[in-house]
Amino acid sequence: MAHLDKAALRGIFRFRPHAPPASEDPAASPSDLPHIHWRRFSAYPALMTAIYIGGGLLWVLGGDLLLGAWLADAELSPMLGPLTSGLVVVASGSLLYRLLSFHVETARHANLVQDRRLAEFIEMIADMAFIKDREGRYLLFNSAGARLVGKPLTECLGQDDRALFPADMALKLMEADRQVIANGHRLNREETFDIRGERRILQSTQWPYRDADDRIIGVIGIARDITARKQAEEQSWRARDELESRVRERTTELVTANRTLERLIAARVQTEIALRDSEERFRQLAEHIREVFWVYGIAEEQLLYVSPAYEEIWGRAVCNFQERPLDWLEAVHPDDRPRIQAAHAAKLESGRLDEEYRIVRPDGAIRWIWDRGFPIRDATGHVYRIAGLAEDITTRKLAEDQLRRQQVELAKMSRLSLAIELASNLAHELNQPLAAIVAYTQACLTLLRENTTDPRELTGTLEEVVNQGLRAGGIIRHLRGLVQKHPAAQTEIDLNALIRSVVHYAQLELRQAGITVRLELTEPLPAILADDMQIQLAALYLVRNAIEAMQDSDAAPRELRLRTAPLDTGTVLATVRDTGPGFSPEALERLFQPFFTTKSTGMGLGLSVSRSLIESQGGQLWATPNQPDRGVSFHFSLPVYTHYR
Repeated sequence: MAHLDKAALRGIFRFRPHAPPASEDPAASPSDLPHIHWRRFSAYPALMTAIYIGGGLLWVLGGDLLLGAWLADAELSPMLGPLTSGLVVVASGSLLYRLLSFHVETARHANLVQDRRLAEFIEMIADMAFIKDREGRYLLFNSAGARLVGKPLTECLGQDDRALFPADMALKLMEADRQVIANGHRLNREETFDIRGERRILQSTQWPYRDADDRIIGVIGIARDITARKQAEEQSWRARDELESRVRERTTELVTANRTLERLIAARVQTEIALRDSEERFRQLAEHIREVFWVYGIAEEQLLYVSPAYEEIWGRAVCNFQERPLDWLEAVHPDDRPRIQAAHAAKLESGRLDEEYRIVRPDGAIRWIWDRGFPIRDATGHVYRIAGLAEDITTRKLAEDQLRRQQVELAKMSRLSLAIELASNLAHELNQPLAAIVAYTQACLTLLRENTTDPRELTGTLEEVVNQGLRAGGIIRHLRGLVQKHPAAQTEIDLNALIRSVVHYAQLELRQAGITVRLELTEPLPAILADDMQIQLAALYLVRNAIEAMQDSDAAPRELRLRTAPLDTGTVLATVRDTGPGFSPEALERLFQPFFTTKSTGMGLGLSVSRSLIESQGGQLWATPNQPDRGVSFHFSLPVYTHYR
């Protein structure tokens, strides 16, 4: 409850003009009811005065008559009249005093009740409420204000702002009090203070405190701590600012996404237009190319498109695919059909097809077809279609057959040429074992004729005779192998093994010429696809050409180096490098021309035949001078063997 000293209460509330009736006091007891009724009655001075005046007038007008009638038989004293009037005046005066005393007591009691209720009201206010005198001392202060100050309520009463608040806050409060007292108007303000180390925001309202004569005797005020509300408002503002920021960011993102979407839509429209144009160009291309363009749907398990060239090449109508999806396969030559059926089944797994086969047209004509297929993948990489081209290669096949026959004849001629060229050398080679045989045989005969030799001692000599005979026979058999006719058949060949066999064959010539052989063969080396005999013949040409070149040179050392290595993913390279005198630039340009030779006894066919043999197997042969060393390097490349071929 708010604290007031008695003097303050007397000074503060005495001016209140209206006191409520005592009967409205809820704290009154039943024994006080007669007093309350009397107080209510005495609370009306005009009524009491009228009663007093009426009683006096009745006494003046009829008092003597009534007294004479009452005392008619009694003998009255002459002094009785004045005495009676005096008694009446005293009685009426006492009655008036009594009435006025009751009136004053009733008013004072009402004021006290009002003071108590006002004090209770101020105490119940959650905000700080106060009343100050003109000097700034707190006459009234509630518990909320004491809690804000941090002191007991009793210590706050009678103190000014400098004793309760920090200096800077006290100066502001006192300045506000002076403004209210000087202006006589209400003052509303909101200020931030540091109270006991905490930041507080107070919203206060002050107005002049006046007495009954309307003189300003102090300041009344109420102050509310709105720190929590302000913090909530600041948080709300920050949340709103953050929300607005997010809204702006989201709006920016949406605008950006919208613009991106617009660009994508525009790009998609352009793409669709380009796709339509591309489809139109593709249709025009597919309908006018000579090859059969086809598209196979894996899920549909049928051909989705076949270009009109099918009717020209196959001699069958495209519309037949509607009734017989394998119409194209029915036209395949019976000898090729099982292989093509297997390839067709395999392409459904791999998406690839690369086959050459024959077809039989309705008119009985046979045509060669080169059919190739490529996978078409969706966005996930799954093969869902296969596109391909079927090309009529009948003309090329006929040309290849003709070329193959020519190559066979050329190889035959080459082998014959080689045999003729080797004949002179082989004669020398055969002379050696034959001479050895004759020498060993004559020695055996001489020993046998002496009759002193044990025939068992001639076993070693006779074995040497046999070896020399076998050597001569091997030379002859190899020569026959070279001149025999072999069908041109390409097979999988180990080029390193082929090089080693050629070196083994020429080992005798190399040893007689004093040539050192160095093999630099890459292991492992991809297999090549070629005719074994033709490649062996070409390699032997190159080795013998190197031997002859180094035999004519007196310079040392004589070294023959054979090297193999992959040239790229589909080709293998072989090199035959000698340390001979080499060739002039003019001779190097004509090196592979037929009948061109720098040797006195050569025919000039070895290198040209070798180039023809290599090129017939899909390879190339060329020569380069050794820099800075002397000699020449011959290089030939051959295709790598692949399974699908």
